[in-house]
Amino acid sequence: MEATAAAMLALVLLSPTTLATDVHGFRATLTRIHQLSPGKYSAAVRCDSHRLAFLSHAAAAAGSKATTTTTTNSSVSFQTLLDNSAGAYNMDLSIGTPPVTFSVLADTGSSLIWTQCAPCTECAARPAPPFQPASSSTFSKLPCASSFCQFLTSPYHTCNATGCVYYYPYGMGFTAGYLATETLHVGGASFPGVAFGCSTENGVGNSSSGIVGLGRSPLSLVSQVGVGRFSYCLRSDADADADAGDSPILFGSLAKVTGGNVQSTPLLENPEMPSSSYYYVNLTGITVGATDLPVTSTTFGFTRGTGAGLGGGTIVDSGTTLTYLVKEGYAMVKRAFLSQMAMANLTTVNGTRFGFDLCFDATAAGGGSGVPVPTLVLRFAGGAEYAVRRRSYVGVVAVDSQGRAAVECLLVLPASEKLSISIIGNVMQMDLHVLYDLDGGMFSFAPADCANV
Repeated sequence: MEATAAAMLALVLLSPTTLATDVHGFRATLTRIHQLSPGKYSAAVRCDSHRLAFLSHAAAAAGSKATTTTTTNSSVSFQTLLDNSAGAYNMDLSIGTPPVTFSVLADTGSSLIWTQCAPCTECAARPAPPFQPASSSTFSKLPCASSFCQFLTSPYHTCNATGCVYYYPYGMGFTAGYLATETLHVGGASFPGVAFGCSTENGVGNSSSGIVGLGRSPLSLVSQVGVGRFSYCLRSDADADADAGDSPILFGSLAKVTGGNVQSTPLLENPEMPSSSYYYVNLTGITVGATDLPVTSTTFGFTRGTGAGLGGGTIVDSGTTLTYLVKEGYAMVKRAFLSQMAMANLTTVNGTRFGFDLCFDATAAGGGSGVPVPTLVLRFAGGAEYAVRRRSYVGVVAVDSQGRAAVECLLVLPASEKLSISIIGNVMQMDLHVLYDLDGGMFSFAPADCANV
């Protein structure tokens, strides 16, 4: 109820100009930072490990009360999200008057919009110079009394002479700055008075100039501009090339998934973490080949308890590259694959050096990528089924001297012990048009040729 009330308050604060844009909808593009190839998968696994640490800490923070101890023991870093450059997506966002364009990481797992601002006391190297607030006629710092300031997770913001200040520390880096409002421009649409983070201190450099949060909390782009739905279609790495690899992301009335193959399942709210930004779905079953796994309501469902990883459940996340299942669920999947691969006379190989758990020799197929692995189907509440395309759950991680597939691995991994959340990452979302319908409370998807969406 608190999260719903906060979201409604955020919409009330928006100007009529902002809300009017949603009548027509708007469109932008997502650009893969680095396409996955045999040499890139290991980097994706390493980067995902930082992402999972962030999600684990964020889950604990969302489920705990705001105390000084929480700040010390469950510190979060939006900076950590930017380390996931091996398989993440950037979206162009223009800020200010006149507008300045930044390429920022598109993230459904967080809500704050931020980029580096001048004057920087400690700024990391970014693709674009820091934003210059003094050069924009529409820039305004937010006071501590602002409702947007209260939307920041309590342990991570303070008030001083600067205004509403945030500091997010983490072992791999940090971001710190203050909240302000500006005119944002996305895909040809303009939105005045959007709250964003002006970061003046950052720890690590990479291929993004900040983050655009697409989560469910009031500070996200989705909430602030008043759109009740958005969708995207991620082009497969195998289909995209350097000149034509952009994927569409659509907002408002343009966001719709049509056709006879549309599947839908309810978006859930975690009862243990009502303020969470995550998009939860109810994963009710998995089929590997001809085997229906013995999944129960508790395997991927919500849990009760305390500590990191609080709450359980399954989320759909654009910022995580691969797919991660909680320990019990992953063990079922692995056993089924091993059993059926053995019957097909496939040879397993040690995948540790690639960062994967289940790998096999691909040379039996003559160096091709047609090794006969079992099919994979995910089932969700409401009867939705997702027959995953082979290249979204099996990948070539090593090639021989002729460039032919030598080792293939299952692109599904066990979640860490500290993370009780299962995550459907962006590789498993490729070649799908997915719709987050916040107004209707549904998540929908359908196979699509993303180049033509």
